[in-house]
Amino acid sequence: MAKYSASPLYSVASGIEFSADGTYETEVAEEIALLDSLAPTWIKREDPEEPVKPAPKPRKAANTSAK
Repeated sequence: MAKYSASPLYSVASGIEFSADGTYETEVAEEIALLDSLAPTWIKREDPEEPVKPAPKPRKAANTSAK
């Protein structure tokens, strides 16, 4: 969970809109990355920053067929 503050009703082109009191919370990694890229210029992150873990990549199956 990441908490941010900005001007009331501030919005980001991707559809993120801050509330009337200027806050926004999210657990979506893509939104966190976008909002972190805007901080501290336009917004402020209110919670201690935690590293965002990317989704695990699918593993390729090992080639176990014998010839």
